[in-house]
Amino acid sequence: MAVHASREKWPDMMKNEAGAMRWTPAAVGVTGMAEDDLSDRTQAADAESLFGTAPVESPTGPTGTTSSTSSSGISSSGISSSGISSSTWDGPSRPGTGDTSVTAVGTAPRPGLRLQHYELIRELGSGGMGTVYLARDVRLGRRVAIKFLHSEDADITRRFILEARATARCSHENIVIIYEVGELGGSPFMVLEFLQGQPLNKVLGKQRLPAARAVELMVPVVKALACAHEQGIVHRDLKPENIVVTDSGAIKVLDFGIAKVLQGNEPPEAAPAPVTGAQPRLHSVEGMGEDVSNLTRKGAIMGTMAFMSPEQWGIGVPIDNRTDIWAVGLMLFRMLAGKHPLDPLRGPQLMVTGMLDEPMPKLRTMAPDVPQELAAVVDRCLLKRKEERFPDAASLLRALEPFLPGRFSRELRVDESPYAGLSSFQEADADRFFGRTREIAALVNRINDRPLLAVVGPSGTGKSSFVRAGLVPVLKRSGIAWEALVIRPGRNPLSALASIVAPLLSSSTTIEDDLQEQQRLVERLHAEPGYVGNVLRSRARHERRRILLFVDQFEELYTLVPDARERLAFTACLSGIADDATSPIRVILSIRSDFLDRVPEDERFMAELGQGLYFLTAPHREGLRDALVQPAERAGYQFESPAMVDSMLEHLDATQGALPLLQFAATQLWEARDTTNRLLTQSAYEAMGGIAGALASHADSVLESLSPQERTLVRALFLRLVTPERTRAIVSLDELRELTKDTGEMQRLIDHLVQARLLVVQTGSGATGATVEIVHESLLHSWPMLRRWLDEGQEDSAFLEQLRNAARQWQGKNLDPHLLWRGELVEEAQRFQRRYRGELPQSQQDFLAAVFAQAKKGKRLKRALLVGSATFLGLLVVAAVVALVVIRNAQQEAERQAQAAQESEIIARAAAASAQSAETEAKQRLAEVQAKELERQKAQQAAEEANAQVALANQELLSKNDELGSALERAQEAQLRARFAKKRAEESAESEREAREEAIRAAQKLSTLLAREKERVQRLQSQLGSPVIEVLK
Repeated sequence: MAVHASREKWPDMMKNEAGAMRWTPAAVGVTGMAEDDLSDRTQAADAESLFGTAPVESPTGPTGTTSSTSSSGISSSGISSSGISSSTWDGPSRPGTGDTSVTAVGTAPRPGLRLQHYELIRELGSGGMGTVYLARDVRLGRRVAIKFLHSEDADITRRFILEARATARCSHENIVIIYEVGELGGSPFMVLEFLQGQPLNKVLGKQRLPAARAVELMVPVVKALACAHEQGIVHRDLKPENIVVTDSGAIKVLDFGIAKVLQGNEPPEAAPAPVTGAQPRLHSVEGMGEDVSNLTRKGAIMGTMAFMSPEQWGIGVPIDNRTDIWAVGLMLFRMLAGKHPLDPLRGPQLMVTGMLDEPMPKLRTMAPDVPQELAAVVDRCLLKRKEERFPDAASLLRALEPFLPGRFSRELRVDESPYAGLSSFQEADADRFFGRTREIAALVNRINDRPLLAVVGPSGTGKSSFVRAGLVPVLKRSGIAWEALVIRPGRNPLSALASIVAPLLSSSTTIEDDLQEQQRLVERLHAEPGYVGNVLRSRARHERRRILLFVDQFEELYTLVPDARERLAFTACLSGIADDATSPIRVILSIRSDFLDRVPEDERFMAELGQGLYFLTAPHREGLRDALVQPAERAGYQFESPAMVDSMLEHLDATQGALPLLQFAATQLWEARDTTNRLLTQSAYEAMGGIAGALASHADSVLESLSPQERTLVRALFLRLVTPERTRAIVSLDELRELTKDTGEMQRLIDHLVQARLLVVQTGSGATGATVEIVHESLLHSWPMLRRWLDEGQEDSAFLEQLRNAARQWQGKNLDPHLLWRGELVEEAQRFQRRYRGELPQSQQDFLAAVFAQAKKGKRLKRALLVGSATFLGLLVVAAVVALVVIRNAQQEAERQAQAAQESEIIARAAAASAQSAETEAKQRLAEVQAKELERQKAQQAAEEANAQVALANQELLSKNDELGSALERAQEAQLRARFAKKRAEESAESEREAREEAIRAAQKLSTLLAREKERVQRLQSQLGSPVIEVLK
């Protein structure tokens, strides 16, 4: 069938690229329609640009009109996935002026404009009818979206504002919030919440959804419709593009009331026209071409062809809230069958088929696996005569709720509790897991794009239950084959990884072979951290499925694994598993928020994990209400009064670990239920002490039922099951049995506490034996007795943890003596032994005994070395004394020689003085002789005649000469003796100097010997306890 349109007859008809249509009724005829894709016949509500992830594009068509593209983020009637959209806006603007104010009709606002307390940040998208901006509310400090709508028709502007204000009165968690409506320069505008997420059509893609998931997504939409219908507002353009799944998992319905305002029908407050029951038909459709999809005059029919009800085609049948029921039915049909019921019809073919009195295809003809009851609900929504559909959204909601997840699963056994108590929910408990619908949807949306995710939250928020009983079942119901693998790091994280890989590779038939294979795998993982990822990817591709590896309680990697190299090897393996979004493998961790700061020790792992953090907060009040009420209702029971439920929820406000406490209290209530009236009663609630006292009372009652000796063992047992950081510790059953000599008694006590739901035993596999742990961490905070024990034994707790690790390493290294404690640790162990009154496991007793034995042996050796050193030092002292005596004698001899030299020098000086005096006297006498000789010569000259006298004078002269010669010889001899004495004194001084130098050299040699011996003694003392001492022994 071909379509022909008369341009002269339809001067006002326009079609936008997405197919939203508005027109004024006129004489038209239909002869055909182009085969546009059905999904392209709706105005795109692509959220990317409104979320700030795509640029704005507004290409200009050949006629000069502006058309929205799929990246504009604009929907057909006013609200997009950011909270705002636009239709078409052909009004003038003032490009290039830079004006940031709106002063005339059609003038476009600019970024930077201050509108009351809103400041425009940037344009998100635009269309012919208006422009959407991201803005900031400078008063409340939040981001908003502002949509400016242009219209020169005062009546349309007035009605737009009136109905937008009416929509703003629809306060509902599933309806986009309109903060404000106003007018600026003749252009009306709306201020709406800025949403971050994806429109439903992007979430769905082309896949079919499981029945429970489809209903889970649609029930919030129906709740929003019920609220709007109560306000007299009909959506009339409901489609997947106008439904947003936010990043937090919330469902938001957009575009309420805008299409109806633009049509110009009765205002929202008017009652719908009576139904005539006439067959819907079009009076004349000749000449209607492709331009029928976008007419903008007052009185136009608006909608999106693929989701328009028969009465929306302008045939005179009043539109009411049952039009929205039709759209809900179409969306459910598309989700459950994977396609539109009229596919492959397009455009006006849909219109003609919709108005003919022919029934719509039944859902089970295209999706026979859909439950028959649910298919009947969908088929009823798609009845052509609106009076045969559900009368209102509330009725449709009641019909859909039984098909929500968990509502049509297996039946409980007669005495089976619908509550999990203090235990974590497992995958098998999915049918009784409630209160996390929004959070599950949020994580499901993220898992496609992120290979590595972490569910982060404080203790008691239900992280493990959220993944095991919430996320995993939803993934397995998604229509894609998923396999879930669950591990906990424990004390040997690589062994935990090897335990999931070994069954995929091993062909061994004995436990011993399994253990050997697992050990080889651990060694390989140290060398090849990417090996696990290769194995899992190969399995996923071979089995044609996706694999989810859930690492539960990831904080154990930091509380139970002291070796940093072991931790880094484990995180390297996880990085190798979750390496790319295109991989069929996903890794999800659950980790307590107070341990998140430990993750950056592996920078690469933290960089990858940082993009996939999902913070799971405590359930909100409505989530807690669902978790409390719905399991009981599923089992056919009711709470005695709504006030009782409110009272229980009020006691949980701002309570740490609210969810497990609620589950435990509900379990206690269930055990005391009134089976006759099928009620959970107020009297039973009061008898158990309410929420606050339920857990503590139960633990105290269990403790009181034990004997004093058993209570002492319970104290030691619980202290062993708590780490120094006050988290749960996983301890092997064998180690706990060693706390008492009677292992059977400890086993009976553990079994009793497990039966009382205070402890849980995990059966080991492979190389791992059975382990024991406290049933839930909330017990650490809510049981006063345990808190008192922990406070009293805080010092011992830290030491015991250190002792456990040291003993384990010592035994693992074949009792290596180098791993035994020394020094201050020995002293601390001795102090601990004196004050501790509890029992220690045999392995730890053996370790301490070896430590003390080594310390005792070291003390004996130290004493022996000290005695030997003292003897040697005594001998060294004697030798030093002897050397000192020798040196002293040498010094005394040198001093004597020096004194003798000094005396000789004095004598020599005296002799020299005597010789000098004799010489002087001789010279004087010689002078006298010479004077007398002169006188004689004169006398001889004067008296020649006295010859006798002359002879006598000569005789006397000769005699004097002899005496003078003798005196001269004596003087010469004295001078020789003085020289000899001086020479002897010089030789004595030289001897003294040599003696002094010899004494100095002897003293230096002695000092060197003393220093060397002192160093040797110090080395011997410092080597006490080392392998050197073993050699000395």
